[in-house]
Amino acid sequence: MARAGNGSSPGWGVGKAPPRVLGDVRGSARGPSLVVVGGMAGNEPAGVLAGARVAAALQGLRSELRGRAVFLAGNRQALAVGLRYVRRDLNRSWSPAQLERLASLSERELGDEEQEQVELARTLREVERAQRGPLILIDLHTTSAPSPPFVCFGDTLRNRRLALSLPTTAILGLEEVVEGALVSYCTDRGHIGLSIESGQHRDPEAVERHVSAIWLLLVAAGCLPAQAVPELAQHRQRLARASQDQPRVVEVTYRHAVTPGDGFELLPGFHSFDPISPGQALGNTAQGPLRAPEGGLMLMPRYQAQGEDGYFLVREVRPFWLELSAWLRRAGVPRVLPYLPGVERDRAAPGQLVVDPRVAFTHVAEVMHLCGYRRRRSPEARPVFTRRGTQRV
Repeated sequence: MARAGNGSSPGWGVGKAPPRVLGDVRGSARGPSLVVVGGMAGNEPAGVLAGARVAAALQGLRSELRGRAVFLAGNRQALAVGLRYVRRDLNRSWSPAQLERLASLSERELGDEEQEQVELARTLREVERAQRGPLILIDLHTTSAPSPPFVCFGDTLRNRRLALSLPTTAILGLEEVVEGALVSYCTDRGHIGLSIESGQHRDPEAVERHVSAIWLLLVAAGCLPAQAVPELAQHRQRLARASQDQPRVVEVTYRHAVTPGDGFELLPGFHSFDPISPGQALGNTAQGPLRAPEGGLMLMPRYQAQGEDGYFLVREVRPFWLELSAWLRRAGVPRVLPYLPGVERDRAAPGQLVVDPRVAFTHVAEVMHLCGYRRRRSPEARPVFTRRGTQRV
């Protein structure tokens, strides 16, 4: 597999972009529409290679397939040159406002990633219009540092059920600190969306782990019966072995943002899920030494030139809290939140709740999370929470 940013693109040749549609397989019976996207970052070809492999194998299972499975390449132009992006990060601009802006432009006015986004959005809308069951988007990624596989998702109960079907670490809360991701956009539209990280960019096992995850998710989503997938047990074992001794569920507590010219550079040798102590030396910036603001576990340390995320810190979540949050949501507790002291509906956006920290109860963010809300940035610096996955199409 090509090293990130070295200008080569395995599987389709230097300077040549992969096709947008790697495969489109329609089953003999109605069922979910599973969309698998690889290569949203051009220096992460593993997802494209894995998607193409599974798409080819799935052609022989049409009679067993329920629904539809579509396999797409993300940032084709960046994949052709082996860079994360050409002009801007394609996985940081998925919002209704951005798509409306792009729709107002002519094809001649579109930049590199803008053209990619318009084409991807058009394909996703076509699948959306034709769906005859749940729409599930799987976004495949790799990391610049060594890492066991893990799955990220907005914490709706439907997302959670599918994410926890994989024998890997599950990451909560990433969408609160990273805006504009494709899976968040799809979840906000009422669909199921997962992002899977399978290991380091240049690790050959990253492709194999993606292949295993896709097969497992096809079965968990109800697209294929388990007996139809050859070596299904081996696929599960591959991910379980790679995730051995890792926490089952963690939540993001901190994101270090990287800005142009800040001189961000991590010390070598960090892996995802390495323990980090408060104040530990992590690297350097133009302003001086970089130290951990809190303790936790390292996640996705950046060892590449492009990207706005320097690293994340996470902490383990006990299973009790997941069980409690599921009970609260099924019991209808989220409907009561707007009537609590210091909490009210946002008049400009009724689906959002605005919190007055001077009046609201303590641990408001934790309670909002348990009830399926995530914090959104507000231009007025007010705590604003939005229910995950409430927009319907």
